[in-house]
Amino acid sequence: MRFTLKSLVLTSAAFCATAAFAANHARVEVPFSFTAKGQSYPAGSYDITMDSSNNLVTLSSETTPSKQITWAVGPAEKAQAPAVVRFDQAGSDYSLKNVQFGQYATPNLNHNAKKGVAATISIGGQ
Repeated sequence: MRFTLKSLVLTSAAFCATAAFAANHARVEVPFSFTAKGQSYPAGSYDITMDSSNNLVTLSSETTPSKQITWAVGPAEKAQAPAVVRFDQAGSDYSLKNVQFGQYATPNLNHNAKKGVAATISIGGQ
């Protein structure tokens, strides 16, 4: 009986920890390379993590851990996807414009936007 109760408690704790992690984590698939803060980032899977206690959001490459970047976020209208990453497109170049997680978003990150921005691309993540 004691083993069963202990197993139940540990399983419940693991489930709660997994749910809490999922509530603060999302993944997006970016099909093109892009720039952010003057650095180049490759196409691929990116994890978005929200630290709500410090109002920070982190975007990190799944395949290249050194490609990680963090910003402060503020309140925003809730996105339709758990996380949304927006890019400005100018020709074949993409620049990170904004990262949104739930009802928090970064300000416009593309301060050097060229007048030739043709489109803004949004990619939702789960």
